[in-house]
Amino acid sequence: MAAVTVDYRDLHTTHQIRLADAAYKDTTSLRGLIDRVLYQFHSQVRQKTTVSLNVRNERNLQRLDPFTAIGFTSHLESTVYDLPLLPFRKHTFAQWQICLEHPDTYGVWSSTRNQYARLLPGALPVSERTVDEWHQKQGAFHLLKRDGAVVGTMYSRIECSRLHIHELHMTCNSSTVREGVSFLQQSSYIKMKTLQDVKVTVTSLQPSVRDALLIQKATRTPVSTYTLLKELTPYPSA
Repeated sequence: MAAVTVDYRDLHTTHQIRLADAAYKDTTSLRGLIDRVLYQFHSQVRQKTTVSLNVRNERNLQRLDPFTAIGFTSHLESTVYDLPLLPFRKHTFAQWQICLEHPDTYGVWSSTRNQYARLLPGALPVSERTVDEWHQKQGAFHLLKRDGAVVGTMYSRIECSRLHIHELHMTCNSSTVREGVSFLQQSSYIKMKTLQDVKVTVTSLQPSVRDALLIQKATRTPVSTYTLLKELTPYPSA
């Protein structure tokens, strides 16, 4: 037996299908289910469409071979880290800003974020519909700036007195990324004193962010997710 959530709402706009929240007894049954689902949708494909499959890295997931056998490619692994809050201030933080975006500027945030979407959890660009859905779930969208220039994006939610940064990316050198992570630690401590802790999700394609987290005393949790990708192309016309 197997089950999987299929989100095809962006199929005819941004040409994406997302598969997630898989529940299964064995990967063979899940593979068969996914193969049947994609077969049903394939006839609706009018342009090249990207399918993402997110599978939790659990004990009964031994190998990804069952999914690569039906055309998926292993793309990245997302891992959650616990980041401690640090109550101190550094002079260099005066150069940094964390700017909360509002609905009228969400387009700027998403266009910036989508430039490196393939490095982020889920590995797909976000549509206006997706951003609106995250907003309805109390998500917060930030641009990170240093000396007035945008150097990164962040998407987060406060969940049960815990700040979970679901996406964090910075486009700067490793020392500046570490400075940015340290700035976020201090900002979270100063602005959100009721927080118990901060969780940050980063991917295997973000080594500079991951290394900066570890240097700043973050600890890796057992929670991780594999993202696999597959391209569907339209059937040849008769």
